[in-house]
Amino acid sequence: MEKVRVLDRPEDFKKLGINPDVVEQWEDGRRREQIPGAMENWYFDAIMEDGTKVVVVFLTKHADKRQFATNSPNLRIQITTPDGKLFEDAITVPIEESEVRKGECHVQFGPHSFVGNLVDYDIKVKPVNGIGCDLHLTVLVKPFRPGTGYIAFGDDEAKEYTWLCFPRGSVTGNIIYNGKTQVVKGMAYHDHQFHNTDSMTTIHHWLWGRQSLESFTVVIFDIVANEKYDFKQIPIFGLIDNKTGDVIFKNTENAKCEIKELYLQEESQKLHPKVVKFTYEHDGMKVEYTIKYKEEIEVRTSKDIFGKEDEEIKEKLSKSGLDPSYIRYYADAELVVTQGNEVKKEAGDMIYEYAYFGKPDERANIQVNS
Repeated sequence: MEKVRVLDRPEDFKKLGINPDVVEQWEDGRRREQIPGAMENWYFDAIMEDGTKVVVVFLTKHADKRQFATNSPNLRIQITTPDGKLFEDAITVPIEESEVRKGECHVQFGPHSFVGNLVDYDIKVKPVNGIGCDLHLTVLVKPFRPGTGYIAFGDDEAKEYTWLCFPRGSVTGNIIYNGKTQVVKGMAYHDHQFHNTDSMTTIHHWLWGRQSLESFTVVIFDIVANEKYDFKQIPIFGLIDNKTGDVIFKNTENAKCEIKELYLQEESQKLHPKVVKFTYEHDGMKVEYTIKYKEEIEVRTSKDIFGKEDEEIKEKLSKSGLDPSYIRYYADAELVVTQGNEVKKEAGDMIYEYAYFGKPDERANIQVNS
């Protein structure tokens, strides 16, 4: 089986020109050229004080056009009301009306923009079909980057999946939907991903999420590679102290994942975790993190994984050994931190996603194991 690892050795930082001690502004700017297979996105989500959930993502390519060198700029916006009603839009912009700068986060797609400087960000989506936003994000803690941010696949480590996140921020502004403009305030998250390979060809499934608690901020990106990479787990987890803004616990290697309960997801007809517990332990600290979903915010299956229903794509994916589904959840989560005789517990709501690209396989450990 081919190898997979987080690039976090001293020689990795040197080779990539990345400062191991601090995230620099250029890291949130354009990182991928227009080449076949490469794609880049800038993502934002927020839970507002009234329970409204907002998700905005700017992408350099449509997911079904990654094989082309030329970019196809597009964005998605989703607004979920406190009672669970979803308003969403997908917008494509001509490439000549787009600008994505190196050296800084400046993404301009026509009248829509995602601009920031590691601390302050403005996310603007002009309503095209009645759904939009004008939001300001202020980052409250230091960015989180696992190692260099690169996860390499293959014996030659040529395939790369990359991730940098800003896990806790305050957000203010307004959102537009259902014929009205609503002033909002809440807690938010931003990340930047840039890849040179399609994740469906390397990853069987992942659980990604973040949580803003009173004393701590949590980020989790638990990845399980596909059969080619022996279903290897890449258990990324970060714990940030809200008072200092510092990362106090970082994990990229060893973890225990216990699925306590499964449920049959109706649209995908695949078993998904309903309650899952992660345990990390090193350097004298033990972290236990339990997630329990309570609402599906977004559901996509193999017939509409690229944003539109297409049975032909579903059949093509199936012949390639894939049955991709993507569920975004609103959930409850509990954090327990043990250090010596001191135990700290906190709990609250969160947003997380479960991207399940492969077909069910017992070797991928999506089964009750408690």
